[in-house]
Amino acid sequence: LPPGYFLMLRADRAFRARLCNGRHTVACENSLPEDDGSFFALFLPPPPPETARAYELKLTVFEADGSRHADASVLALAEPTRARVKRIFQRPQLLSDNLTFIDTNGRGGMLRIPVSWGRLTSRYDSLLAANLDTDIPEDRWIMLSHCRAWLVYQGYSQALNTDCLEAFEADDDTGGTWRYHIPTGQGEDVIVNLGLKMIAGENAVQLTIYRQPHGGVAGRLKDSRPVQLILRPDIESRNFHQTTKAYLGPEKEWPQKVSCTQQAFRFTPDTDHSLRMQISKGEFIAEPEWQYMVHRAVDADRGLDPDSDLFSPGYFSVFLEGDQLVTVAAEIAPTPEAHPTADIALPWRLPDPAESDAAGGGTPREVLTRALDDFVVRRGELKSVIAGYPWFLDWGRDALIFSRGLIAAGKLDDARMILKQFGRFERQGTLPNMIHGNDAGNRDTSDAPLWFIRTCGELLEAEDADGFLEETCGGRTIRQILLSIGQSFMTQTPNGICMDAESGLIFSPVHFTWMDTDHPAGTPRQGYPIEIQALWCAALEILAAVDQEEHHAQWRQLSATVKSSILKLFWNEDLGFLSDCLHASPGQPAGEAVADDALRPNQLLAITLGAVVDKPICCRILGACEELLVPGGIRSLADRMVSHPIEIIHHNQVLNDPNQPYQGSYSCLLYT
Repeated sequence: LPPGYFLMLRADRAFRARLCNGRHTVACENSLPEDDGSFFALFLPPPPPETARAYELKLTVFEADGSRHADASVLALAEPTRARVKRIFQRPQLLSDNLTFIDTNGRGGMLRIPVSWGRLTSRYDSLLAANLDTDIPEDRWIMLSHCRAWLVYQGYSQALNTDCLEAFEADDDTGGTWRYHIPTGQGEDVIVNLGLKMIAGENAVQLTIYRQPHGGVAGRLKDSRPVQLILRPDIESRNFHQTTKAYLGPEKEWPQKVSCTQQAFRFTPDTDHSLRMQISKGEFIAEPEWQYMVHRAVDADRGLDPDSDLFSPGYFSVFLEGDQLVTVAAEIAPTPEAHPTADIALPWRLPDPAESDAAGGGTPREVLTRALDDFVVRRGELKSVIAGYPWFLDWGRDALIFSRGLIAAGKLDDARMILKQFGRFERQGTLPNMIHGNDAGNRDTSDAPLWFIRTCGELLEAEDADGFLEETCGGRTIRQILLSIGQSFMTQTPNGICMDAESGLIFSPVHFTWMDTDHPAGTPRQGYPIEIQALWCAALEILAAVDQEEHHAQWRQLSATVKSSILKLFWNEDLGFLSDCLHASPGQPAGEAVADDALRPNQLLAITLGAVVDKPICCRILGACEELLVPGGIRSLADRMVSHPIEIIHHNQVLNDPNQPYQGSYSCLLYT
């Protein structure tokens, strides 16, 4: 129960409800009758607690043959402005949770590693994955995968790993910081902080190692005597979707592609890729070695090749006394000469151990607002969005949905530049499903153009002005682009999206919505998907406001037709929710399509976008969709039998039970 919200209960019979805190009754309500014969009760919002508080809801339902009793739990949430997000993770959580640290550079490059330093779980794990194109997000090239670390004192060597990991902090300014409490023998120890940060705007990372002073604490290494730190980088040269196999050539070729100086090495496996690493003090010692068959467990679970080979050209060695700091910079460039940032030292601060039990990082909204910046990238003179690290580049629907978050967060300039970016790609009602480099030919999406209209409408509302409509991109105004999408949907787009003239609903070809993947066809939805109709209805309202010509009334009338058709063709009175899709072949009217009975969350957009406004129906939809709720999210399909079969076919083989299509785990095991 969010703070400030009422709690409404409904039943088909009269009832009494009590909200209790232990033995104390906080509130009591008797139900009231509704016009449809059902009963409801409404509890006023309870005072917001300092922290989340659990209540017991005790119900007594009055039936013809007596009373029936039931209890339920209610969790009253605290005020969002008081709920702080802890950004420092202590050892117990680090041992129990598989945390991953990600940092980005604002141009498509990234670092992504498990917080359990020293482990690699996936081919996408890397200390440095570069996007080498200076203008657009084009691809990622991994050259620095890993960096093993040891502390050596009096012949005793201890690896920096989870055995001595004390805490981890994620910070927007300084990146990630690992704090290690390392035993050195004879009851003495050393505390080392390891910081990792990607350099903004560059394909470069900085690794910072700081040894804390002993500070007179008993058990610390006396007089801060020097300890040796060894860092051994493991390198590759590959596209981030691939793996390295030493026997295919790198085993013989790569050792010859390394050049060294006293404090640095350069790895140039070909004329297009070059990695340089340099330490601020200490030395680099050339001692090549290979690690073979490095296993990545997550790739194995996905049915991918889980084994890869890693090459290490040598190691960095430095002696650290108390209160001393050393940095290692690494940069990937397209040529050996293009390494301007490897000597730059980023500002770095020592995390305060006293903060470890304190809340930090800001409210959830503040943390999420800052996190938005990690996904916005430059694309020429405008901007785009990385759809999801570590796999994707920029995708249409993802970028436009994300832009709604930018608008909600007040980042209107970024949203405007992203909308203009995608607006210039509009052709006869289509937008790119994804952009690969400069190739925007993949337009297999029926929802991206509709999200574009919706997001433009939200930007206009946020700015409370129409100036954005007259801004130009690709030689046209935003107003012209919006009307082009609407008119093309009504007739037919080149890729087969079209409006059914009788119902006003939009036909979507196979593999055109967010969930009907064809690898394999996990959710076949060719026909009239519900969220496409909800988006179309919302788009028509915006087009009615945008169109200053004689079609203004026609857009509005068409919106009313769509709303009526949704209730007529999608609503299932017996089940109490909307069908997810009216399945149809190209050219088949919506009235002749087959409505499925799968309970999916897409229908919620019909409520939030205003396509369904009948309150009793909205309440029944919301009640039905509670079945989909899981901690922290919502399922895409209910675990229940269906009458309309949903076949998952791969290589002409049915992988599932079509009448019990829910799969709790989607993995390579489905293919055996």
